[in-house]
Amino acid sequence: MSAELTINETTPVAKGTVIFEKGDELTCVALILKGRVAVRSSGISVTLGSGNFLGICDVLRKEHSFTYIAGDGVTVYPLPVNDVSRVKKLIEGKAQYRGLLVTSQNFLIRDLFKSYHKLQQTTHEMKDFLIASYATYMKEAVDSGLVPQEIPSLARLSEETIEDPKLPAGVNYYLEAASVEVEAQRAFLGSKSLIAFRHYMEQCELFPPLIDGCRIYGEWVFKFFRSLIMDEKNLFSYVAKTALDLKKAGQTNSRISSLVDEIIAKIDETETVLIDTVGTDPKLNRTHMQATYMALLSDDVDAEIEVDEQDLSALNGSFQQIMEYSGVDQEISKGFSDALDAFMRLTDKFGRTKEAMAVRKKIAEPFFIVFEAAAKRSFSDPKPPLAVKLFLNYGYISEELLTEEDLRTLLSLPDVGSGDLDCHVYTMVEWLKEIYEGRKLPSKDEFDEDYEEHIRKDLAKDKAAAKAAMADADAKMHFEVDNLFKYADRLINGNISTFVPVLCSEGILTTLSSAAVTGAAINAAVRKVEKIDYSIFYREIRSFYDEIDLNNFSNIDRYTPDFILFPVCGGGCQMWQDIEGKKKVTHARILMPILSENGIDGMILKMMAHFRWEKCRTDMGANWNNYRYPSLTSEYTDYLQFYKKNSDLSPEKKEKVKAQLTQCGNRHRDVFTKDYTDWITKEAVGAMRLNKVNRELLFTYCPIAQEIAAGLVSQTSYADAAKRHTMEQKKLEKNITNVMHKFTKNGCDIPPEIEKTRKFLLEA
Repeated sequence: MSAELTINETTPVAKGTVIFEKGDELTCVALILKGRVAVRSSGISVTLGSGNFLGICDVLRKEHSFTYIAGDGVTVYPLPVNDVSRVKKLIEGKAQYRGLLVTSQNFLIRDLFKSYHKLQQTTHEMKDFLIASYATYMKEAVDSGLVPQEIPSLARLSEETIEDPKLPAGVNYYLEAASVEVEAQRAFLGSKSLIAFRHYMEQCELFPPLIDGCRIYGEWVFKFFRSLIMDEKNLFSYVAKTALDLKKAGQTNSRISSLVDEIIAKIDETETVLIDTVGTDPKLNRTHMQATYMALLSDDVDAEIEVDEQDLSALNGSFQQIMEYSGVDQEISKGFSDALDAFMRLTDKFGRTKEAMAVRKKIAEPFFIVFEAAAKRSFSDPKPPLAVKLFLNYGYISEELLTEEDLRTLLSLPDVGSGDLDCHVYTMVEWLKEIYEGRKLPSKDEFDEDYEEHIRKDLAKDKAAAKAAMADADAKMHFEVDNLFKYADRLINGNISTFVPVLCSEGILTTLSSAAVTGAAINAAVRKVEKIDYSIFYREIRSFYDEIDLNNFSNIDRYTPDFILFPVCGGGCQMWQDIEGKKKVTHARILMPILSENGIDGMILKMMAHFRWEKCRTDMGANWNNYRYPSLTSEYTDYLQFYKKNSDLSPEKKEKVKAQLTQCGNRHRDVFTKDYTDWITKEAVGAMRLNKVNRELLFTYCPIAQEIAAGLVSQTSYADAAKRHTMEQKKLEKNITNVMHKFTKNGCDIPPEIEKTRKFLLEA
């Protein structure tokens, strides 16, 4: 839930509400008047109290570096500051802000440095602990007559170098400044605007290296924690197993026994650092660890570890299984293998260094080739190997890229499901099969060009080749992979600059168990919207009836969208196209991740708003924004372009429209999406959020279902908005009544599609 901020007004914010989100464009800043706000970023988890500014440190970047989440009883005061000139004006114009602003920055620098120092210390301590513990395990196992198991991640650890990020010298100055008594700081800084502004500009230069340093160390700590307990091959499991084997053999090795205790203590300590300092809950499943430890403490030498776990042996050598199944040539397989090995060796797999970006690119290139080949083979194979099934559904490629817990969770996820669903939901491999077998046309590419247009352009002079290409199943499937899957996969993932198509625990920013997207969940979310916006999926069909000399009548039929689930974990979604080919009476295509980092209800609501907008644009053609041809898009465009001159809007409402346009980068569809969200979630239950103008537009073009509207029209605001819709509805009802009368008068049966249209209009 995001906060609705009103510039230059005291704004209370509910607990748990996101005030600003990391990565969002900086359009304003806010001063905390009351309460405490959690500040989160990669490797950062701190809290700010009253008197601190939110977002002011990122004015130069024009993009938020942190996500700010309200605690109990938070009140903020948003300020229209989005560039350096406005900061300067604020400092020069209001002396009381000078001390607050710079001391706020001082304290945030101090808190970030504490996190930085804590993570730096933890990183180096963990590396030393893991190297020493692994060496002890290997030595003691051999000395006890056992064969130690190699842990690949730890075997490479001594060769890895932790390059400590360099902090600017200015950090020390501002750490000292933060230790000065607060009133003394504010008195000094508040005396002269030039002094305050210089300090502010210097402070802003310190935040990026501090933030980046915390991120780098946080990723190291999480990586070490995986080797300690979360990876399939982890230190705790192997040391504990050695201790159990020795116990069953009647031997005692005090060093191995004490090492188990040391590892458990390190697990507890590191988990606390991850949660409290890094801001990441590893969601550690302690069942196996606790069962193993209890078995070690038990007097029963034959004590068993009673843990109900799935057998993961079928996933051993997953990459090789997938390559063999796909049948790609050796050169592609070798290139993919080399790229994957390089990816595994990266200290920061999702870093923005040239090296990391090059490695991720090398993985992406063969991934889609292998996927296409494996998918095609699976069309005639009802039971592909488990590793291949996970690859095609989730982008899984290797057991070494996922923690054991994530692997087990992946195996337990529910199927997407098909059955009798109102909106068809396809996994990517199911969708490609629809294309390959001719039940669906290939999708448009990023330039809005479909397969037929592509063929006509490429083979304009060879009609025979063009005809053959239109019937070529392999070519159509390749077009879909190359132009939809390959291009949109990174959009659906949502992390454009760090995208990699393979599933990796380090890139999963949620718990897999809660991320699974199913057909039932999508349809449930769609039904919630359609229950209110009842006409959303109905399209007009032009009909001709010679028997009554009627050559242009609009019937209505329902066409729900198709959903295509991409094998990726992410937070993006796309309304890719609102029709299939050139026919308007077809199904839209909406793209979503099969593992979602965001709530499905929110994603679906956003997609329904985009569908409404794009459907209207298609219906209206070139006149979609021409006010002389009334429609949702044309009237909304007119409303947003000329809101300043609209006498139906008060000055306060005009300011709100202006703020919306600013927040949405002047993109009219995005403003409509925000209004549509309020229309469905707030206005439909009587909680008024819209103004008179956009409420009337939404009531006209996205009318609320009759049973819901009946409880609202008694309120003046809704009654006014409903008038136009009611008048239009009566015209349509009168028109269809006349048409039905003509059929009866001429002794003809009324066509079922007209009866269906009449029923829709009367029940609306």
